[in-house]
Amino acid sequence: MLALTAAAASLAYVGPMAAPVVPRRVPSVEMAAQKKVITMENLDSGLFEAREVDLRTPPIYLLSRLEELKAATALSEAGLLTLAQENQVFSKLESAGAFSKLEKLLPTVEKFGLLSFFEKCLDVPNGVLFTIANTMLFYPIGLLTLQGFAFLPGAEGIFVPIEILTDLAVVAAGTALFVLAYIIGVLQED
Repeated sequence: MLALTAAAASLAYVGPMAAPVVPRRVPSVEMAAQKKVITMENLDSGLFEAREVDLRTPPIYLLSRLEELKAATALSEAGLLTLAQENQVFSKLESAGAFSKLEKLLPTVEKFGLLSFFEKCLDVPNGVLFTIANTMLFYPIGLLTLQGFAFLPGAEGIFVPIEILTDLAVVAAGTALFVLAYIIGVLQED
């Protein structure tokens, strides 16, 4: 009797399968560069109103920030340019052809868009850049550890120099990104 009642009850239920299938829109994924908070405001009538407000990262104006940091004054007071001139650093650079090499590198900087990349990095929290840089710096150590404990197969034959070059390239990129993150962190400070 109980089995008959349970069977009748299970057959009588019409679940969500009878409802039409509607494709859902998935919202676009965004990083946590924007922070939303709920603010409470006191209205004139004495009521409180709750609103969700975006707290966006304020834009960074590079030249203004360098002026606030008094970088030119610090460079002047340190006397680095006078010291460089006295030691004939610029003449040594000129004789070595450093300025002409630098001029040849300027189109490469434009070609790869390094200045626009730096400008875009100014809007990214420096903690994210430090995280990526540290991950890149840890890559060779982590790979070697995983290979040492046989979680990953070790490189053999021709793949050994390829792996070494890959590790060196990742460490070089991680070091450059770490320096970039530090510079951006200094510029983002209040």
